Amino acid sequence: MGEVIGETKSLCPYCLRVLPAVKVAENSNIYMEKTCPDHGSFKVLVWKDADYYKDLRRFDVPGVESKTYRMKVDKGCPYDCGLCPDHRQDTCMVVLEVTNRCNLNCSICFASANEKYDYHPDLETIQGMYETVIECVRSPRCLQISGGEPTIRDDLPEIIAMGKEMGVEHIEINTNGLRLAEDLEYTQKIKDAGASVLYFGFDGVSDDIYREIVGYDFLDTKIKALENCAEVGLGVVLVPKVIKGFNDHQIGDIIQFAKKWVPTVKGVHFQPLVYFGRYGEEPSPDDHITIPDVLKMVEEQTHGELTIHNFTPTSCTEVHCEARSFSMVDENGFLFPLTSDSGNIMSDIEDVPTKIRKGVADLWELATDIALEQQEKGAIDVSNISVEDEKKEALTLDCECGTWMELLARASSHYLTVSVMPFQDAWNIDFDRIMKCCIHVVTPEKKLIPFCVFNITSVDGQSLYRHKIGKKFAKKIIV
Repeated sequence: MGEVIGETKSLCPYCLRVLPAVKVAENSNIYMEKTCPDHGSFKVLVWKDADYYKDLRRFDVPGVESKTYRMKVDKGCPYDCGLCPDHRQDTCMVVLEVTNRCNLNCSICFASANEKYDYHPDLETIQGMYETVIECVRSPRCLQISGGEPTIRDDLPEIIAMGKEMGVEHIEINTNGLRLAEDLEYTQKIKDAGASVLYFGFDGVSDDIYREIVGYDFLDTKIKALENCAEVGLGVVLVPKVIKGFNDHQIGDIIQFAKKWVPTVKGVHFQPLVYFGRYGEEPSPDDHITIPDVLKMVEEQTHGELTIHNFTPTSCTEVHCEARSFSMVDENGFLFPLTSDSGNIMSDIEDVPTKIRKGVADLWELATDIALEQQEKGAIDVSNISVEDEKKEALTLDCECGTWMELLARASSHYLTVSVMPFQDAWNIDFDRIMKCCIHVVTPEKKLIPFCVFNITSVDGQSLYRHKIGKKFAKKIIV
C-alpha cells in the first residue's frame, strides 16, 4: 500500500452501500481503496500524477452554503439529497430533464435514454421544477434543459420561454443536434425563445466514431446542425465523450475543428467515459480516464498550443472536479491562452507557439491612454499602478488589431474555452466531491440532487434516485 493522502467515503459498486475509503498515492498516481463486507475490496484510479493532485489544493476555497435546504439528515449522504444541510456548496448549474425519450439509441448513454421508464413531464410539472430553481438558487441562475433528447418536444421553445419569464437568466440545451440539422425553423424558435447556448454532443471528427456510437455515419448531420446554429446566431459548446483507445486520439483534432467554427462554437467540454447509464460494465483498476490524462493529450495533440499549465480548477467545485482554460483565437487561427495555473500567463509564454508570441507595442500605449482618460472622468483609478512595470507584463498578439479596443472586441467574441470534467460513478465516487458539487438535477418532487449522485448506477443497473423519478412520474414502465 502506498502513502495515504486522504480519507473519504464512497459506495460499493454492487450494493451502493456507503463505505469508508482512503486515497492512496502509489507509483505517482492516486487510487481510491475501499472494502465492502459483502462484495470485497476495490481499488480504482482517480488521478494521474500525485504531485499535481496535491498541488491543486492551493486553489481550494470554502464553499458557499446553499440558499435553501429541503431535506433533513436522516440516513446521511448520499441518501438524503434534496439538498441536505451537510452539503457544502450552493448550486451554480441546474439540470432539468424534460424527457427520457430520444431520437437516437447510442451504445453509450449516461442517462440510459429510452430505457426502463417513459418520462415526459407536462408543462405544469416543468413549471413546478422551475419554481424550485427560482426559490432555491441564487441569481444569476444557469440551467441546462436535458433528457433524453429535449428537441423531440415540439413545445421546447415554450419550455425555454417559460424559464426565461420566471427568472432563469441562462438556459442551455443538451442535444445531439439531429432535429436542429433537419429543421432550421425549429432551431430559430429555440433561439428566439431565449436559449443561450447548445450543449452539443460531438464525439469525433470522423464517421467511424459515430458508426460505433450512433450506428451510422453522423458527422455531416452534426455539421449541418452547426451551420443552422450559425445562421440563427445560436452559440454552441462541443461536448465529446472521451473513450480510451477509441476517440482519445482525436482530442487535438476536435479542438482544431472548434477553432474553425468560432465564434459560433464557444468551447469544448471533454467528458471522460463514466461507468453508469448505458455503459455499466465493470472497469479494471486503471481504466478511468482522469483529468491529467486529457490535459496531457491536449498538450501533445495541439503541439503545445495549449499546455497543462493553461488549465485551472473552477472556484465553485472541488478542485479535482474540473479543469478549464480560456483562450482568444487570433486572426491566424491560433489560440492565445489567457489562463495559467501560476496566476501569470508570462511564466508560460515560452510554451506558446512563436506565431502568437510577438508583441505589438502600440497596443499597450493605447491601453494606457484609455486608462488615463477614464481616470480623468472619474470612472477608474490607476494612480497606484506603475505604467512601466505593467508594460513589462503586457502581452499582445501577432494580429492586425489596430487598437486596444479592437483587440478587446475580438477577445470578447473570438474566444474558446477548453475544459474537462469527469463525472463520478459507483467505482470512484468521492464524498468530498459530492458535498462540494454545484451541478444539481432538479426533480419533479422539487428536490436538488448532485448530478453524479442522481445518475449513479450499480453494476446491475440500480440507482439511488433516477428510478424513483421513473416510478412516480413515468407514463409507463418499460420492461
